[in-house]
Amino acid sequence: MRYVIRKLAQTMFVVVVVTFVTAVALRFLPGGNDVIVGLKAGPGATKEQAQQVIKDLGLDKSIPSQYFKWVKDFITGNWGLTFQTNETIASALKRAVPVSAYLMVYAQLVALGLAVPTAVWSAYKQNSRFDRAATTSAFGMLSVPNFIVAPVLVLLFSVQRKWIPFPATYHSLWDSPIEHFKAFVLPTVTIAIPLYAGYMRVLRADMIGTLQSDFITTARAKGVSTPALLFKHALRPSLFSIVTSAAVQIGALMGGVVIVETFFTLNGMGRLTVESIFRHEYPTVQYCVVVLALVYVFTNFLVDLAYAWIDPRVRVSRALG
Repeated sequence: MRYVIRKLAQTMFVVVVVTFVTAVALRFLPGGNDVIVGLKAGPGATKEQAQQVIKDLGLDKSIPSQYFKWVKDFITGNWGLTFQTNETIASALKRAVPVSAYLMVYAQLVALGLAVPTAVWSAYKQNSRFDRAATTSAFGMLSVPNFIVAPVLVLLFSVQRKWIPFPATYHSLWDSPIEHFKAFVLPTVTIAIPLYAGYMRVLRADMIGTLQSDFITTARAKGVSTPALLFKHALRPSLFSIVTSAAVQIGALMGGVVIVETFFTLNGMGRLTVESIFRHEYPTVQYCVVVLALVYVFTNFLVDLAYAWIDPRVRVSRALG
C-alpha cells in the first residue's frame, strides 16, 4: 500500500505540472491572445466586444489565476465552445475520445496477442528457421511507416478485393458490432504492425536470457512440460521490457493515430487535434493535449503497479527506498 500511495503521489505531481504547462503554453503561441480573441469575437468585432471576450476567457488575469480557473472549468466540465461551430468542446471530445480509445486498445491487443506467442516460441527455438523468419519479418515491419502501410492495405482489401469498405463509417460497438469492426480493422492493422515487430524483438531477447537461467534448468530437470516452462516459469520474469515498451508506445500511438485517423477518416482525438491547430482553435487544442497527456501519465502509473505485480521485489525495494 505504501508503494501504491507513493507512486500515486508522484503521478499527481506530474499531472499538476502537465496541466499547468498546457494551460499557459498556448498563450505564448504566435499571435497569442489576439488570434483567440479575433476568432471568438469575429472579424468585425468592436474594441468593446474584444475586451468582453478577453474578460470572458479570463485572459486579463494573471497566469496563476488563469490556471486555477482553467482547473475549475476542467473539473466541472465547463470547457467552453468551439469558435467555428459553437459546439461545446466537451461534446467534441466526448465524440472523439472513444474512436481513438478503440483504435489504440485494438492495436495493442492485436500486437501483443501476436507478439507474445511468437517471441516465446522464437526464443525457445533460437536460430531455427522459424526464429530467423520471425526476426527478419519483424525487422522489415519496423522499417515500414504507417503512411505506406495504410494505402497498401486499402489497395489490397478495399480496392482489389472489396472485402472492407473504404472509407468506412464509424459505428458504436454496441449499436452495430459488425460495422464497427469493419471500420477499425484496417486502421488497427496499420498501427499494430510496427507495434508487433517491436514487442516481438524485445520479448524474444528477454526470453532468451531467462531460458538460460538456473531456475529454468532446475524446472527442466524436474520434468516440467514445455508449455508450462515457457508460459508459467519463463514468461513472467521476461515481461519487464515489454511492459515498459507498451507504456512508452502509448505516446507513439497518440502520434500514429493522427496519420491513421486522417487517412481512414475517423473522427478521433488525433484528427480533432490537428484540425483544431489549423483552425487556431487553441482552447480545443488545449483540452485535447491535456486529455492525451493524462492518458499517458496514468498509463505509466499502471505500468509501475504492473512492475510490482511481475516482481514483488520491486514494490518492497521501492517502498523501503
